[in-house]
Amino acid sequence: MERISKRVDTKRIHTSKAKTLAFGTDASFYRLIPKMVIDSITIEEVSFLIAEAYKLGLPVTFRAGGTSLSGQAITDSILILTANYWKEYEILDNGNKIKLQPGIIGARANIYLKPYHRKIGPDPASINSAMIGGIAANNASGMCCGTAQNSYNTVADMCIVFYDGTILDTSLEESIADFKNKHKNLYDELSKLIVVTKNNKALSNRIREKFKMKNTTGYSLNALVDYNDPIEVIKHLMIGSEGTLGMIANITYHTVIEHSHKASSLMIFEDIKTACEAVILLKESPVAAVELMDRASLRSVENMEGVPNYLPTLSKGASAILVETRASNKEVLDSNIQTIIDAVNILEAEIPIRFTDDPNEYSQYWKIRKGLFPSVGAIRKLGTTVIIEDVTFPIHRLAEATLDLQKLCYTFGYDNAVIFGHALEGNLHFVFTQSFDTEEALNRYRGFMEELAILVVDKYDGALKAEHGTGRNMAPFVVKEWGETALELMKKIKNIFDPEQILNPGVILNDDDEIHLKNLKPLPAVDSTIDKCIECGFCESSCVSHQLTFSPRQRIVLHREIARLHEEEEKNEADALEKEIEYGFDQTCATDGLCALACPVKIDTGVYVKKIRATKKQNNSIAQFIAKHMDTAITGGKVGLSLGHKTASVLGDIQMKKLVKSVTSFTGTSILWNSQMPKASKFKKLENHNITTNALKVVYFSTCINRTMGSSTKQQEEQTVYSKTHKLLNKANCEIVYPDKLENLCCGMAYSSQGYQKAADIASLQLKESLLRASDNGRHPILCDMSPCLYTMKQSLENAGLKMYDITEFTLKYLKERLSFIPVDKEITVFSVCSLKKMGLSDSLYEIAKLCSTKVYHPETNCCGFAGNKGFNVPELNAHGLRDVKNNVPKTVKQGYATSRTCEIGLSTHSGIDFQSITNLIDEATQPKSLNK
Repeated sequence: MERISKRVDTKRIHTSKAKTLAFGTDASFYRLIPKMVIDSITIEEVSFLIAEAYKLGLPVTFRAGGTSLSGQAITDSILILTANYWKEYEILDNGNKIKLQPGIIGARANIYLKPYHRKIGPDPASINSAMIGGIAANNASGMCCGTAQNSYNTVADMCIVFYDGTILDTSLEESIADFKNKHKNLYDELSKLIVVTKNNKALSNRIREKFKMKNTTGYSLNALVDYNDPIEVIKHLMIGSEGTLGMIANITYHTVIEHSHKASSLMIFEDIKTACEAVILLKESPVAAVELMDRASLRSVENMEGVPNYLPTLSKGASAILVETRASNKEVLDSNIQTIIDAVNILEAEIPIRFTDDPNEYSQYWKIRKGLFPSVGAIRKLGTTVIIEDVTFPIHRLAEATLDLQKLCYTFGYDNAVIFGHALEGNLHFVFTQSFDTEEALNRYRGFMEELAILVVDKYDGALKAEHGTGRNMAPFVVKEWGETALELMKKIKNIFDPEQILNPGVILNDDDEIHLKNLKPLPAVDSTIDKCIECGFCESSCVSHQLTFSPRQRIVLHREIARLHEEEEKNEADALEKEIEYGFDQTCATDGLCALACPVKIDTGVYVKKIRATKKQNNSIAQFIAKHMDTAITGGKVGLSLGHKTASVLGDIQMKKLVKSVTSFTGTSILWNSQMPKASKFKKLENHNITTNALKVVYFSTCINRTMGSSTKQQEEQTVYSKTHKLLNKANCEIVYPDKLENLCCGMAYSSQGYQKAADIASLQLKESLLRASDNGRHPILCDMSPCLYTMKQSLENAGLKMYDITEFTLKYLKERLSFIPVDKEITVFSVCSLKKMGLSDSLYEIAKLCSTKVYHPETNCCGFAGNKGFNVPELNAHGLRDVKNNVPKTVKQGYATSRTCEIGLSTHSGIDFQSITNLIDEATQPKSLNK
């Protein structure tokens, strides 16, 4: 610690139990807790760290996204994170190449390439969460890339850090020359190994034959027979090396075409044998992907939102193949579709075969496929873990092998195992649940793995790992698949690249025949809200606090550990851990629910956090009093804002910020004052005027936030959301109805988000009764002027029979036909707040913006982190959430729009763009239609 703290900020060195446990967990069913976790920032820093570890003989493991499944990204020594600060990229050769650092999510790389109609070759199912470092280090492939477009076959260059800290950039001749000089022995030994391998005809032929199929068991030995230049061999050996040969600091990929026209078909056949026969028939057809799913797979997702309603009615043995074809234009696409249908027409389908080129429909098909592994894990019994194995069979024997695999699962009592996979490559995944709490259970898994190896290797000469990496899970079986000669070759490679065995030891090569049965992860029951979590990490890319404090996965891991400690009667240790994580677990959780959108089984960790808050605050009488007297609270808020602005006009914003922070700190929660703090609202009910006989009666519920917060210091009163809403409704010939006792109404979100559920229930009931009266028991539509509040209302008043809308949905449903839209000529950006995404209205916001403006930017974003009050009292969360917002739109954009007053404050603060309600833009771009007059 002392040696490295001179070069590395101690804030990025973690040794506490909470952080080493949380940051050390990956998606596998193994558990090792690192002694130290270092959040690295540059290649020079990693070079220093590895060099220091080499001097001390300390093992080092690298981690990016932590979505790997075979135990290759865990350690009980030093874990170096290469995610948070490793997000630089460079588009090269007009999009034909892209240079990526390891912390970039795969899907994000494709967003960068989208303007060039290109993408990276690898497309793992976890591409929305998996990062480039792991995609390359595991040679992850996926559903469409096969072997032709995987990392091995699309790598152009890379920058590598070796065991002693030496850096090699294969794109620079100077770096190559320097490497040859410094590591002459490594270079020469590798040169000899290339020659020896090529001269061993039996071995080199065996290698070529093995890599005709998907295969990530052991090292990429094909590099030794595919290339003569040692630098090329180094590049390709690094692919799939799982951090055991060096650290990939950046990688340059040759990109592949992203076809503009796609179509997919979910083909259903009566049994798995027929489905496999269809796969073989499609091998020579113009298909981009063919995914196999057995009946158990289909059953595991039949309740998923948006899946075909016929899934539950399929026959007992029905199996499916999901087929995709792509083309550069519609004519070729149609021709492809017909060719594919003709190829499989000799087989009888259980459901008539049809293709769809509707992106919404075929995206749902692929969502089913991508969610299979976590969905299966979610239906496991408590106390069991989910295991996914990943094998390859020769394609011409796929039907026979699949039936054998099913039989093997049944033989060992895995009756609920599901089989699916990239059938066109003969690559099958199969998932089952397993407990490890008894010797009998452990022996069952041991026996199964041994028989699996015999089936795959001895009977079918397949691959025991196709794309998930060898890790610890398959390390004992490398010799089974490859034999002693190839194993010795792999050991020589390891010794050449890592003579002191400090780089991720125990992964890929391991002398312990039972390493796959050790260091198994405990999954104790905690709460039904989160018990389904399999720690896959898919949630992390959607979490605003990830890489600031904890992610949803990490929060669950920590509370599982607390539960385990309580089970083992270690109360003091449990209490200490709970206290240690208070800030990261609770205070920085935005409870925005976006994690549930990314989670295949819809776990909303924010709901669990709010449940924990509620146990501490359930009977708070002050909150309940405020809920019954909201008018008093609003008046107090407005007085505070008025006094604040008067004081700030004298002191200035900087001194005011210091004063407010100092004064409010005595309450236990400091509040941030900034230049975007709104003035006090001047909301008042308006009389209807110029209303004609065909007027639309609308209940306008102005939220407590907008009745408290008025315009910003840069805006006039007429620019407030309530002023614009009044103007819009009048312009559209709408008769405004206000809920009675409006001054005392609140949706309850302010209470429920803080854990004051009883107060929230009081507010919700008052609002329900008032809205029912105002809307004539649901007859008239209700317009709510903040999306987060509407989302809360839709949740709490779901069964009230009310037609409730925010301005986006209301505009498309009612205002679009009542107003004339004339786009204004200016560049704008729109930001979809969390509630809009959860209601499925993000595209609606973009659609409205395009109706209103000639140039619209709608960047993909996460939660802004303002999260109600947290933008005021945990401002670092808001700053973290919007740390990249300035890079998401051109600097020429000066105006932005959203649908939440508080989010607009944070967006304006951190973007340099003036954010207002989308209502303002709608008003600016519309005129009354003559028919409404």
